[in-house]
Amino acid sequence: METMGDLLEKAREYASHSFTKEEAQRLFGWGVMDIAAKSGENDESHVFVTFENGLTLYIKYFLNLDPTETEDTCEFTLALRTDLRSRIKYDVHYSSYIHGQGYIRLRIAETENRMLQRMLEDFYVPALKMVYKPVIIQFRGFYNRDYFGVQVDNAHGDIYYSPVRYRSEHKAARIWDVIGRLNELDALLKEPEVRHALAEMDLQLSFLPSVMWSGL
Repeated sequence: METMGDLLEKAREYASHSFTKEEAQRLFGWGVMDIAAKSGENDESHVFVTFENGLTLYIKYFLNLDPTETEDTCEFTLALRTDLRSRIKYDVHYSSYIHGQGYIRLRIAETENRMLQRMLEDFYVPALKMVYKPVIIQFRGFYNRDYFGVQVDNAHGDIYYSPVRYRSEHKAARIWDVIGRLNELDALLKEPEVRHALAEMDLQLSFLPSVMWSGL
């Protein structure tokens, strides 16, 4: 495998076999740690393959009713596990240029507690953006629409590359270029200044009354 398109072909082929560790290792060429599968809505299936090298492949298989799109039946996201954690689940990624500069797309998990949600949107989100703003340019992709991002909650952390499917221009990206950037971003987020700022924000959230977290 050389490109993300090659990896996409392997993901498509994987759907025609049993979802076993042995089959995954044969197709993808990496040692497999774990495999999980679940069904989604609208005839979708989701398969998660965790490799021993720290990478995870999130594959979504779907039914395409367009007879002209017979090749477009799955997409995948390649991610690298990170030790970053957050009391609030969030997803932040680089987005396209505006007036020559990239900008931040950031989402946080919704809560049932309206007061907490408002507090998070008014204070936590702007503070989180301030941490990522100086480094977000490092999350740019290789093409016009691709990007890198971070998804974190209190139990898991992933640095990921944008989803790849049949018509994605960035399926031409070289796999090792993507993996190299994932590792560079992992190192970037481990820099003391960044990690301290994120830890300080999480510490401040811990001072909120526990009753406010009941909706999470």
